[in-house]
Amino acid sequence: MPLKHLLLTATLLLSSGCSLIKLDHEMQLAHQQLVLVSGQLQHSVDQHSALVALLDNQSHLVAYRIASPGEVFYFITPPGAYQLVAFDDLNGNFVIDPDEPRQWIIEAKSTPLTVQPSREEREQLGHLNELNLPADALGQAPELDLSLQVVYQEHPRFQRNYLQTVTLDDWRFDAQRTRMGTWQPVSFINELGYGLYLLGPWDARKEPVLMVHGINSSPKDWSWLAEQLDRSRYQPVLFHYPGGLPLDNNAYMLSMAIRDLQLRHHPKRMHLMAHSMGGLVTRRALQRLNADYSQQVCLFITLSTPWGGHPMAAHGVHDVPLDIPLWRDLSPDSPFLRNLFSQPLARHIRQWQLISYGGNRSLLPQPNDGAVPLASELLPAAQDEAERIYLLDESHTGILHSNRSAQLIKRALESLPSRGCAAD
Repeated sequence: MPLKHLLLTATLLLSSGCSLIKLDHEMQLAHQQLVLVSGQLQHSVDQHSALVALLDNQSHLVAYRIASPGEVFYFITPPGAYQLVAFDDLNGNFVIDPDEPRQWIIEAKSTPLTVQPSREEREQLGHLNELNLPADALGQAPELDLSLQVVYQEHPRFQRNYLQTVTLDDWRFDAQRTRMGTWQPVSFINELGYGLYLLGPWDARKEPVLMVHGINSSPKDWSWLAEQLDRSRYQPVLFHYPGGLPLDNNAYMLSMAIRDLQLRHHPKRMHLMAHSMGGLVTRRALQRLNADYSQQVCLFITLSTPWGGHPMAAHGVHDVPLDIPLWRDLSPDSPFLRNLFSQPLARHIRQWQLISYGGNRSLLPQPNDGAVPLASELLPAAQDEAERIYLLDESHTGILHSNRSAQLIKRALESLPSRGCAAD
């Protein structure tokens, strides 16, 4: 084993050995204690998206998704008896009305949890519970109201986590919960859950800027840059997720958050900013959006994103006998990373990339920013789609506190026309 390879492996084990064991244990428990309830919306009127609710055997709401035609939807849940109710919400009130197509699967099928399914396995998951919503699908279904007021009443966690005003000193963003999200992500979901937070009351006159943190991080990392935004025009929206879960799972939940935000609040346009691994999660989430949901997204700004993966992840996969799904995702040339550029983003989404190269660390390929190799940030496929690329002499985290970063983000926002996304 080459010396540098050996040192990288030793660094992995010495810096996070106990945490890796915790993460491996959590993944094993997830396989044992959770199942997938999945399916696919195969047809709807005018190819509308549908609201899909998972109910328990008492017809109480467990969770819901917004499913686009042809897309596999899924819920990860403990084993049990579940129902699925899907409907085409033609009038946008989040309630099944008499004239709206619906389908009720009284005994929804489930399957053992597959954390990182292959393409073939994902296709099979779509066949588990097939949904069709033609115009004449007006059969019996339980009463269902997914309006925000009702969901808040029935699900206190949703009320705590969805578009509620917080400060960046919130206890959910502290170091302990951040570590939990990385090394005990299932515990994070059980204790906190995914979050979409505001720094002030929702204001329909302002354009949302959705901010996505990286691994071993939290929305608190955006403290300085969020303060630099023109708050008279833009409102920060903070996505909080457990960094230790597979990237595609987090991307799926981010895509759900974007859809839900648009369906409930109808912003005329919105923008996304992502740091480090958050850029990978966000790009995959944007790929998941069909035209109904992507057309309002104008700017996608990434900071220090390792588009080409990370060599330490590859060493971990090859040399450490533990089940760490995130390492597989971040290994260069992984299936996740290959798929990330197999489908370009919608052409109107303007991509700006801020690249950090300061803070070299000797164990990483040179040059690097102290955490990510520069070559990974400058992946050719990522460059090909970028409208602007800027190199900043900042470290991997220093870029979040850089005047130059703030200036470039301001420039990107000011480059937008008064309406729409196209350049002037």
